[in-house]
Amino acid sequence: MTYYSGPESYREILRRVYEGVEDSFASWAKLVGDHSDRLDNAFGHFMTLVVQTSKRNAPVLSVFVDSEGRGYVGLSNSSPFETASALYRFPNEVENPFMEAFASFFGDETELTYHRAIFQSPLKLYFLAYYGNERLLRKEILKDSLRGKDYFRLSEVIDDTLFSICRENYRKWIEFDDGEVLVFPFQNILKIAFGLPKINENIDRSITMELSRLFRIEVTKQCDVLRNSSVTPDMNISRPVATVFEIDLVDSKPVYERLEAFYKYYSKFISETIESMLRFIHTDFPLSK
Repeated sequence: MTYYSGPESYREILRRVYEGVEDSFASWAKLVGDHSDRLDNAFGHFMTLVVQTSKRNAPVLSVFVDSEGRGYVGLSNSSPFETASALYRFPNEVENPFMEAFASFFGDETELTYHRAIFQSPLKLYFLAYYGNERLLRKEILKDSLRGKDYFRLSEVIDDTLFSICRENYRKWIEFDDGEVLVFPFQNILKIAFGLPKINENIDRSITMELSRLFRIEVTKQCDVLRNSSVTPDMNISRPVATVFEIDLVDSKPVYERLEAFYKYYSKFISETIESMLRFIHTDFPLSK
C-alpha cells in the first residue's frame, strides 16, 4: 500500500517517480546494512538519493529507503544536506539510471545533479509533498507527532498556490521597476530579501542600509506574519541586500501576491526619507554663510 500527502496535482507525478525507482529499493537497503558498522543502531537510517537542478532553481526531490527496503519520494524546499549531516557519502554521480523517472518532475531538458548518502532518522526536513510506502510513512508521521514536530504535516496544508510560490520563484531574484527582491524558500519558511532600491539621490549605501533596518523594525511591528531575518551563507548572495524578512510558508500568499506593492512602498519610504533629510539640512542651516 502507498500513501500520498501534498497538492493533488502532484500526486501522479510523484507516483511515477516512486514506481520508477521502486525496483532498486532492495539493493539500496543492502547498502545501509553494508555500512552498519559506521551507524548508530539506536536510530533508523535512510539510504538517500538527492536530486536537484544544476542551477539550484527548483525544489529538491529526494528518495529515502530504510534498512527493510521500504521507501518514499519527497519534495522539499531544502536539501537533506542543508538540514542534517550525512553519516556516509557515496561518490557523486554524473548520470543516474532513473533520469527518465525524475524528468517527470524536472522536465526532459533540465540538467540534474545526483548525490547519495546515508542519513540518520529523524531527517528534520519539512516536506511539501511525498509519496511512498504507507507503513513507513505513517510510522514517520507518528514519530513526528510524538516529538511535537510537523515535518511530515506541512504537506497537508500545501495547496497548488503555495507550491507554485516555491517552484516558480525558487530562490530567484524578481525584478521590479523600483528594484529587485529575492524569494528564498527554506524548509517551512519563505525568506524575502530586498535589494537596494533605485533612487535618484547619490547617497552612501550605509545610509540606505540603516533606513532599511528602521523600515524592517517598524514594518514587523505592523504586520504580525512578517519577522526580522538576515542573509545566511546558504542563500549564496553576491549582490547588496538592504533588508531581509521571513514568513511562514503557510501564511505567505497575501504577502507574495502584493510583493511588488510591498517593495514599491519600501522604495518610496527610502526615497522620500532621504529627500526629506537633505531638504531639511539644506534649508535654513544655522551655520550657512
